[in-house]
Amino acid sequence: MSAEKPVIVHLAVDVNTPQRARTTTAIEWFVRELVDYDNIVIAYQRVERPAPAPVACVAEGFRLFHFPYFGLRLGIGLLPAMRRAAGRTIALLEAEGIRPDLVHAHKFTFEGLAGWHIARHFGVPLFVSLRGEVETKVFRMKPMLRPLLRRVAADAARLYFVSAWFRDEFHRHVPAQSAKERNLPNIVRNIAPAITPHPAGDRFVAILALDTWRRKGVRWLLDGLALARRERPGLKLDLIGGGSAQARGRIERMIAERGLADAVTLTGPLPNADLLARLPGYRGLLLPSLNETFGMVYVEALFAGVPILFTQGTAIDGYLDGLDVGRTVPPRDARAIAAAIVDIDTRTDEMRGAITAAAPRLFAAFDPATNLARYRADIADALAPR
Repeated sequence: MSAEKPVIVHLAVDVNTPQRARTTTAIEWFVRELVDYDNIVIAYQRVERPAPAPVACVAEGFRLFHFPYFGLRLGIGLLPAMRRAAGRTIALLEAEGIRPDLVHAHKFTFEGLAGWHIARHFGVPLFVSLRGEVETKVFRMKPMLRPLLRRVAADAARLYFVSAWFRDEFHRHVPAQSAKERNLPNIVRNIAPAITPHPAGDRFVAILALDTWRRKGVRWLLDGLALARRERPGLKLDLIGGGSAQARGRIERMIAERGLADAVTLTGPLPNADLLARLPGYRGLLLPSLNETFGMVYVEALFAGVPILFTQGTAIDGYLDGLDVGRTVPPRDARAIAAAIVDIDTRTDEMRGAITAAAPRLFAAFDPATNLARYRADIADALAPR
């Protein structure tokens, strides 16, 4: 271990750099909390041409390298691509005089493959996060990789399920290792030990980057809303989020095609603080995503006292078992979405009461301080002399 702060090298595709389009802030928020360590973030980005050299970037609270790597679409040649990325990462770290004490790969089936090689090269522990969206695809579509993935899991010091719903799928391919497995939800800013209910307004809300409308299930949400309005003509929806003119135009056409022009309002993007201030007045959050790794907005809605609609086997499924705080729906099922919307509309006050009552359990699951304390304890254990 280094003489001063332990050095953690984080490998992550989903980190913002000046050289790429905006993505989630989940990993950045997490790393910034780790003030007891020297954090180096390698922000991988797949390119379909010879990869240029990594670029050091300015970042708050950690050292950041924008790191293009060559890789083909659909995960073709995934293993050799990640081996090459690992070799170039090792070369970068050595050139920069960076000797990691621990490597954390923030996805299992991409960064985890590179992280396994890097951790073995430096002889240090490997932590791996599991984000179910992409992991599911790789396990199902690339059976030849499963033996190596089982080796990565066996060699890792800790396995962190960001997607609690992915645990059962993972264990269909990899033996359970309960001593090293943890849930590690993304950090959400409005977590509190108690949840104060607010009167429900007359509108529902969906929150998303408009360019992700396909994956977020907007088509099925609008179909479901149109069906629900046959029974409840007064149902209305605010769709909050920014995106390209092309995506906004496509969503506007879908709204018009379903006769929802007077029911759905595209409000544009909101800063997170403004969004959190506005959330408590909505009747419910409606976001039937097709494949959602976690979905910080669902947790934000719950801690605003707002019932949620999400798709079974995705998002924060697995964190809320037994709680009547919203409705889950099958994927691509407009009728089920319609029934869930009507149910939340009917029982929004009842569900708000259930959310308030469930606050201690929700806080225990999602409190960043608690989860970060467990993570720090895992680091101390992994770095302790054997």
